[in-house]
Amino acid sequence: MRKSIAATIVAMLAALAFSPVAMAQGRGRVAPGYIAEGIPKMPNPPGPAPKRDLSGAWVGVQDRVLGPFPAMTPAGQALFKLNKPYVGFGDLGGKPIPPSNDPFTICDPLGFPRNLLAHAVSWRGGMLFGSAPDRIIINYDQQRVWREIWMDGRALPAKVDAVGAPDSRYYGYSVGHWENDNTLVIDTTGLDERPWLDEDGHPHSSSAHIQERYTRVDQYNMQLTVTVDDPKFYTKPFQYLKGNLYWMKDQTFEETFCIPSEGLQYRDSLAKPSGLTIENPK
Repeated sequence: MRKSIAATIVAMLAALAFSPVAMAQGRGRVAPGYIAEGIPKMPNPPGPAPKRDLSGAWVGVQDRVLGPFPAMTPAGQALFKLNKPYVGFGDLGGKPIPPSNDPFTICDPLGFPRNLLAHAVSWRGGMLFGSAPDRIIINYDQQRVWREIWMDGRALPAKVDAVGAPDSRYYGYSVGHWENDNTLVIDTTGLDERPWLDEDGHPHSSSAHIQERYTRVDQYNMQLTVTVDDPKFYTKPFQYLKGNLYWMKDQTFEETFCIPSEGLQYRDSLAKPSGLTIENPK
């Protein structure tokens, strides 16, 4: 069944309007046969990882660690100050919810690498690895977004949004290679600057270099590390994300959308009455 991110957010926020712990309690329930939400019990011990093969649907990213983010450059700080994250979850001590211009509140694309956080429904959006000639395709259940990871040795664009250069993209331009039989390395650049890196509003520039490292440990477990090198906005490279992905036992890939009409419903029926002002993204 199709899931609506906006409708789920409405339900989540409605619960949170009455109980700051409602969502945490909801996440604590684990179905029989699962070790955590969305994580099925697997045979123990697991089988070996197939060589140079990540194909299939995965639950991710679990046990994630973000940052820490380094100091920003003046340009990064200036942009960061314009971003107003949604901070309505939890107890604000009776204070009004401050305005937000998070692009996601109006169903703008999450972009890369923020889409890896898969934060909107259950903090564990699925990923599906497939293939096509000379490339690996990564599909995401949220928004049914897909990326092309070119494996044919081509170079990344040296620049974007300039005369004779390609346009920047929400999910950038990506090339990959196998470091060994179990680790896929993906390099991405040429990102559209409108999406944020995370829920806190950290920015990234179009010249940022993002590297993902997917290491398949065994048949059912995969480790992900993501680093960011963006000298325009940050004073040094840093680890953006580290976490684990788990094999989906039934390989059922969901369909989850942020639907603009339902986003407007959330804004008009819940956000405004609660005192939350949603502004257009900067």
